[in-house]
Parts: sequence; C-alpha cells; structure tokens
Amino acid sequence: MNNNPFDNYRGTSDKSIRDNRPDLPMNWYKFLIWVALWVIAASNILSGVQYIGGGSHTEEMLAQFPILSTINLFYGVLTLGMGVLALITRFALAGYKKTAPALIVGLFTYGLVISLGYNAIVLGMTQSTYEPVDLIITGMSVGVSVIFNLTLVICNHLYFKKRKRLFNK
Repeated sequence: MNNNPFDNYRGTSDKSIRDNRPDLPMNWYKFLIWVALWVIAASNILSGVQYIGGGSHTEEMLAQFPILSTINLFYGVLTLGMGVLALITRFALAGYKKTAPALIVGLFTYGLVISLGYNAIVLGMTQSTYEPVDLIITGMSVGVSVIFNLTLVICNHLYFKKRKRLFNK
C-alpha cells in the first residue's frame, strides 16, 4: 500500500494540485527557515553592533590606523543590513514568495562580498603589523571562508532552481 497522499493527484486535471505536490525533499529549506536564517540574522545583527561600537581591534591598532574606526562603522552597518536581509529572506522563503530563491542566493553572495572586501581592506592596511605566520593563517582562514560561501551560493542556487515552481506567490 502506498502512503503518499499526493499519488491520488497524479492523474488529476487540476493543475494547481498537481504542480504543488512536493516531489523533491525540502529538508534544507526547512533547516534554512527554522534554524539557519534566524542564526544568520542574530549573529550579523550582534556583529554589526560590535563593529559599529569599534570592532575587535586593539586601541593600539586604532591609534596607528585611525581610518579603521570608519571602516568598522561602515562594515557594521553593512553587517546589520545582512541581518535584516536574512530576516526578510526567511519570511519570503516561508511564504513561498517568488523572489525567495533569488534572496537566499543574494544573501550569501552579499555576505561573501562584504566579508571579502572588509578583510582585503583591513589586511592590506595592517599587514605590516603582523608576523608572516599570522598573515598566512589569516589568509588561509579568509580563503576557507570564501570557498565555503561560494559553495553555499552555488548549492542554494541549484537547490532552489529545482524547486522554482513551488515559489509562486
């Protein structure tokens, strides 16, 4: 006996019922709307507040590079914006809005761009204060972050491309 309730609609002429059955698993979607996007929003809002308040640089570093305060403020505002965008994306996904797949890909792309930009600017300015080993470790950390975020962008694009017909509101 088949327990799939959507099998009853396979031969139906009602296109709305037939087209809205979940043929593909939606586990990643559920994880995004119930866990990941809330965590992303909260962590980015908290980080944004921290960077607006001065960032994680020492007083000596800020004294040596006064422009860091302005860069931290700008990055903090961008990070707050990412937190808000994560909430907007969460509710768009939960509501099956047509723009939701583009928003999730845009969210991860936005995070990648601002993180990469901030790290490039700050490391470019302050590299003379670091030991070579610290620069290598920081560069590797940024590289891993870029690879991880690119993977998220590509995987989310492919995942939601396959489920595009579900997001039609």
